[in-house]
Amino acid sequence: MLGHPLHPALVHFPLALLLSATIGDVAWLVGLTADTHVAAILMAAGLAGGLLAMAAGLIDFSRMDEHLMPHAARHMMVVAVAWLGYAAALYLRRDSLRADADLDLMSVGISIGSGLLLALGGWLGGRLVYKFGVGVARVEP
Repeated sequence: MLGHPLHPALVHFPLALLLSATIGDVAWLVGLTADTHVAAILMAAGLAGGLLAMAAGLIDFSRMDEHLMPHAARHMMVVAVAWLGYAAALYLRRDSLRADADLDLMSVGISIGSGLLLALGGWLGGRLVYKFGVGVARVEP
C-alpha cells in the first residue's frame, strides 16, 4: 500500500484476538471464569482478521527476494497450522454461545497449542523483518 508492505500492518489484531482467546481459555481452565463465549467471539474475530493478514502476506511474499522465500515459507506454514487449529477449536465450541455451555477440553488444548504455534509464527515473522530486513526500505543519506 503506497509502497509499504500491508501484511505487517494487519497482523496485530488477529494476533491479539487469537492469543486473548487462548488466555480466556486458560482462565476458564483454571477456574478464574465460567464465561465460555468471550473466547469464542475473540477467536472468530481473530480468524476473520487472520484471513486478511494472510492474503496481504501472500501479496508481500510474491514480491520477496527469492533467497528469503524458505524463511517466509516456514513462517507461513506455522501460522497456517495455528490458524487451522484455532478454526478447529472454534468449530468444537460452536455451541459455547449458549449461556449454559461448557467447553470441551480438546478445544481448549487445541487453543493452547495453536497459541504456542502462533507465537512461534510471530517470532519467525519478526525474524524476517529484523534479521533479514524484509519490507524495510533502505534509505541512502
